[in-house]
Amino acid sequence: MAHRVLTLEGSTDTFEVTDRPHDAPTERWRMLPDGLTVHHMTVVRAHQVQPGDIVIADFTDTTPVRHAEHLVEPYTAAPHSHGHCGCEGCEACDDLNGGPIYAERYVCLAPSDPIEPCAIEFRNAPMVIIPAAVAAEYPPLDTVPPLPDLFTIEGTDCGPYEAEPVTRWWGPYNTISVTRETAEQLTTDLNARHVVRGLTAMWKADWLVFTWDKPYRHRPGPDRLIVEPDATGRYSIGNLWRWDTYETSDPAGD
Repeated sequence: MAHRVLTLEGSTDTFEVTDRPHDAPTERWRMLPDGLTVHHMTVVRAHQVQPGDIVIADFTDTTPVRHAEHLVEPYTAAPHSHGHCGCEGCEACDDLNGGPIYAERYVCLAPSDPIEPCAIEFRNAPMVIIPAAVAAEYPPLDTVPPLPDLFTIEGTDCGPYEAEPVTRWWGPYNTISVTRETAEQLTTDLNARHVVRGLTAMWKADWLVFTWDKPYRHRPGPDRLIVEPDATGRYSIGNLWRWDTYETSDPAGD
């Protein structure tokens, strides 16, 4: 794996930066747009990050050599002082606001969105970035598909099933959006392993039909639920059992 050793003004440490790692069985990273590599990366302090910079990684606390710890999801910076992000109480802000803090010690590098909380860092924390002027010469960050969320059926080892990322307001009985291939695997698991008692699934052309032969989750029985594909061919499945999120391990530094 390609790497560079960089320095940072005002620090006697050295900073080892690597290319984005490839996915491992229990760890995942969203890739960068085509053409962007470790050779486009540099190190700045969090308060020096500029609008449009792509934030790639932070660093271990080890000295004098500090190793890059790649973020699962790189993001485009929109920095502002902490407390002026305009979010409506994301997890990151709630954690800081739960006790005595000194707002001037922090900077928010990107406000929260429906999926990710605010990106809050110590002002002097070293960060790996690709400068905005460099990033502008390559495809936008959103040209790289986001990592799917992973789900299992509660209390079973069925899955994990890949789904489109859900919002922070998603609940375990809500639907997840999956491909036809994933829906077929789910159907096989339900029927072969009888993991949801009294419920079966079958295909009728491109319809996925769930049936149950007795009252089920406050629904009368016998009854059925037909799930049709949306315009992109995906299936929204939920409100029949409780989904569990499947967590991979936090990626380690490289």
